Amino acid sequence: MNPGTHLREVARRVEAPLGTALYHLDFLDDRGLLVARRDGRYKRYFPAHSFGSDDKALLTVLRHEVPRRIVVSLLGSSAATQRRLSVCLGVSRSTLSFHINRLLEEGIVGRERDGPEYVYHLADKARVRDVLQRFADSLVDAPPPGGQSPIGRAAPARVNIGADHDGNDDGNDDANHHAATSH
Repeated sequence: MNPGTHLREVARRVEAPLGTALYHLDFLDDRGLLVARRDGRYKRYFPAHSFGSDDKALLTVLRHEVPRRIVVSLLGSSAATQRRLSVCLGVSRSTLSFHINRLLEEGIVGRERDGPEYVYHLADKARVRDVLQRFADSLVDAPPPGGQSPIGRAAPARVNIGADHDGNDDGNDDANHHAATSH
């Protein structure tokens, strides 16, 4: 089981009815072998004593497509405005605002005022990169129709956590900060 998996996904993966999967997950949770974390209408399960609360929060957020796409986009740049993220990710500004606010509440994203707009950045790029690398196999996305991502590159079958936009894979894209925030 992948950390942060919800009940239905566990049941699908072990090919068991929901009731059976729930019984066994509750059994493990009652004995302190699993920890359950609420995520809206989902209950996500983590191995006990393996993750800090920050990593649980990050993995919980990364299990959702739009927040994961926001995080991956910010990982590849030093910062971006809501307008730029909305265009690059192909989501409405209201949808983006909803997810950005959740990322802010969880402490995953930070923001600073830059003139009339806010500029968003990852609070801890190294931690995000580490979690994405460790769990990339469990964060698989199907390519969108046509095989193109909203930012014009071929969509990866997996989360792409390679080089940042300046191409040196150092987690720092300072050379493109102005370009990332001026659109």
